[in-house]
Amino acid sequence: MAIVLLSGGQDSTTALLWALENLPGPLHSLTFLYGQRHATEIAQAQRIAAKLRVPHSCLDLGRLWEALSVGTALTAEEPITTAATGLPTTFVPGRNLVFLTAAAAWGYPRGERELIIGVSQVDYSGYPDCREAFLQSAQVTLSYALDQPIQIHAPFLQWDKSEIWRYADRLGYREFIAEETHTCYRGDRSHRYPWGYGCGTCPACQLRRMGYEKAFG
Repeated sequence: MAIVLLSGGQDSTTALLWALENLPGPLHSLTFLYGQRHATEIAQAQRIAAKLRVPHSCLDLGRLWEALSVGTALTAEEPITTAATGLPTTFVPGRNLVFLTAAAAWGYPRGERELIIGVSQVDYSGYPDCREAFLQSAQVTLSYALDQPIQIHAPFLQWDKSEIWRYADRLGYREFIAEETHTCYRGDRSHRYPWGYGCGTCPACQLRRMGYEKAFG
């Protein structure tokens, strides 16, 4: 049994498609509420799971981030730019570490030992927790922490956005990804492009558009 970390975005949704194609047994999709600015992410994750007929749950981690006093461009009305640290202001410190830990703990009593996450260290927006070294370390740590083997699948770790687009297209889900997923940092679903909804100017939209154009011309 496996858990797919589903944000409602392009990469996590395509990772769910990958899991449906490649992993035996039942799947569960899991979305986290962490104070993100745009409720449309949660709505799309729920909609995607329903359309793909995969059980879906939400875990509310919002109070944790409040306690940590984390304010980023994904959780507050902050400008989307590069911080003094050299990281984008959309970086949420510890997010993927907390997500993987919460998913592993949530799946423990259910016998769910495999976690699927749609990160890429090629097109990763400068986030350090989307890199292979982090995922390998997290897998070892969680296995020790739960005293049983935990496997983290990151099927797109070495892929750029165009390869993720082409994979969804090969499965017959290009239009599904464009129509149903949400990636725009500004939460814009009023503008529809061939690659999907978004403001068209934020880094997430630009990356998604460039990947689409590279994949399909």
